[in-house]
Amino acid sequence: MRIRKRIIITAVCTMVMSLSVLSGCDKENTPETTSTAVNTLSPIEINGEVLTISDSSAEAAELSDYPIIINNTVIAEKPETAICLSSSLTEIIYELGYDSRLIGRGSYCEYPEAIKSLPDFGRPSAPDLEAVKKASPDVLITATAIPNIDSVALSDLGIKVVHIPAPHSMEEFGRIYKAVGMIFDGLFEGEEKGNKAFSYIRATLETSTLSLGNFIYVTEGLLVAGSDTFENAVLSLFGTNAAGNTSGYSAVKDISPDIQPDVVIISNSLSSGEVTSDSTLGSLSAVKSGNILRIDNSYFENPSGQIVKIIKELSETGETP
Repeated sequence: MRIRKRIIITAVCTMVMSLSVLSGCDKENTPETTSTAVNTLSPIEINGEVLTISDSSAEAAELSDYPIIINNTVIAEKPETAICLSSSLTEIIYELGYDSRLIGRGSYCEYPEAIKSLPDFGRPSAPDLEAVKKASPDVLITATAIPNIDSVALSDLGIKVVHIPAPHSMEEFGRIYKAVGMIFDGLFEGEEKGNKAFSYIRATLETSTLSLGNFIYVTEGLLVAGSDTFENAVLSLFGTNAAGNTSGYSAVKDISPDIQPDVVIISNSLSSGEVTSDSTLGSLSAVKSGNILRIDNSYFENPSGQIVKIIKELSETGETP
């Protein structure tokens, strides 16, 4: 194990709250604390209040790639085999080049195509526990916490269960890349690889010339995304959320009648008819004018590098109802 010289660590942490999703591999998420730590230094929080750790004393611990702590799970050494039950994290694992260590997937993990050749170990809410035990991976990774009784049973067998919840902001999205990199390559190489991959994604989105003006995003169930959603975090890079004074997902009927967005963005799970026939949405001037953009909601449900494709989709001409 390579030992690095003493350094000062300063970590600024933000709240990562669970994001309920409507389809794909990650069916539901629960709040969980995700943290990373090195040796004897205090944990560097990803969830929780803002925290700064600084230790420049002569007694500071020398740092090495491992152990690290992700969501209270100690990973003592580089894992050689892994099962990932969540599609978003599976895609990120492929993006970072760790796919050769995957020996299994979740039931809803279908991209990239190569993942389909791996054994199916079930859903996070109902993993095939016996199959996981038999495969005996070094780590089991999921965006949705598996039942606690299953997690304990796997931990007792030495299988590390790592829960990395879905993001609500671009900062939290970046921390997911860093966490995945650190799982597979440790503190130094892993963090660098994760940060590099996410930097490209963020730069691609933030340098886009796409301009939406004022918008609202309507997802399945005719729910409008508010200020603390991942949908808002991404789409606000290109415009202003007219429903930004709301939080979570509000029913269309509860949105202020004063809201008049320039464009209504809808999930591909909705039809134009559902939008135009709704008494609230149908009364919007943007809908009457056909300023409706349709995008693939999986970008938000299963966030990965594919999210950059949203720029092309949002650049398409609005459809006429």
